[in-house]
Amino acid sequence: MKYPEREEFIMKVHEMKRQSAKRRRQVAAYCRVSTELSEQEESYERQISYYEVLIKSNPGWDFAGVYADRGRSGTSTKARPAFRQMVQGAMSGRIDLILVKSISRFSRNAAECEQTIKNLAAANVEVRFEKEGISSFEPSAGFVFSLLAAVAQDESQSISENVRWRYANRFAKGDYNIGSNRIFGYDSVNGKLIPNAKAWVVKRIFALYLQGKSLADIEKTLTSDGILGLHAHSPIKRSAILSMLRNETYVGDKRLQKKPPTDFLTKRPNPHVQHISYDLTDDHEAIIDRATWEQVQMLLHHKQEEVKQGICRHGQHHPLYGKLFCGLCGAPYTRRTFQACQAQGGGLYKAWNCRERQKGAKGNGCRNRIVKEDIIMEEIEKAIDTVEDREMLEKVQKVLVYEDHVDVVMT
Repeated sequence: MKYPEREEFIMKVHEMKRQSAKRRRQVAAYCRVSTELSEQEESYERQISYYEVLIKSNPGWDFAGVYADRGRSGTSTKARPAFRQMVQGAMSGRIDLILVKSISRFSRNAAECEQTIKNLAAANVEVRFEKEGISSFEPSAGFVFSLLAAVAQDESQSISENVRWRYANRFAKGDYNIGSNRIFGYDSVNGKLIPNAKAWVVKRIFALYLQGKSLADIEKTLTSDGILGLHAHSPIKRSAILSMLRNETYVGDKRLQKKPPTDFLTKRPNPHVQHISYDLTDDHEAIIDRATWEQVQMLLHHKQEEVKQGICRHGQHHPLYGKLFCGLCGAPYTRRTFQACQAQGGGLYKAWNCRERQKGAKGNGCRNRIVKEDIIMEEIEKAIDTVEDREMLEKVQKVLVYEDHVDVVMT
């Protein structure tokens, strides 16, 4: 049988070269001015406009934004939200190139500058500095950045020390300026503090405190009466109330340079820097008379000493707080809740123990005993006729707990 001839099929494969589109660089810029003065406002706006035009005019670049911090110091990234946002965007791949006017605009903290540059380089993000004419991708960039960043930091330190020196000289002459740091109850008129319409609130706070009201009670009273804080955005908090009670401004005095000068990097008071405080007596019209002021300060000091001893009074505190002490080490006894064992019913009961005992044996804690509240009350009953009335406990001056007995001292 004759089969038909098979047709040969030839497959031709044509090699196609894929056209790879070159990725356009995502380019951003960073601008910063350290103050909000009018002369720097123009520079700030000009920098933003300049970089926006520059980036958009480059055909190989895509505009990734201009990040700008106004009125911010360059010594820390914590105070520069736009800078942090830019770095975060770069680390996540949204930015390939960052343009900056100079290293001092980028950072005045040598350590932070160097670390940020390293982190960005690891993410393949380039930083170019226009004034210095260098790029973070250059081989010698590491050494140059370390040197120039250190110079920028030294310059910032010099500026900070000059400002500190000017303030110290002004304070020595009794000259000060409230500025934006306004004081509740006062207006600054021609450099002098004058009581304003809110002065009555200050008087009420001092009066309530002398009546025995706690900071929480005063806060609650002011809030219920609709009294708002300095900027009228929210009620006056207890921390602000405590600051007002301690502020010598309300008695007509003024203490200048209360705290050590701030460190130019950390922006916190530097305890290692020597400083002099200057007291001005009867500097301006007082809102609180001196007798009331001194009574409040004595009460604040007394409560502060109680806190140091571990005595905390919160609202309806137990009447024995501040009266019950360890007979061995002298530390105050604190009231606690304990769980009884199953043999004793397993219920909860109140007892008192020495504050120093809680440090434990390894912490050289006190070894005095824990004493049940019922036992303490029995000893007090022996000293007075009855303790059914809460007011009767006010007659107790001090209770000393020893290992084998309890001493009750009456007024």
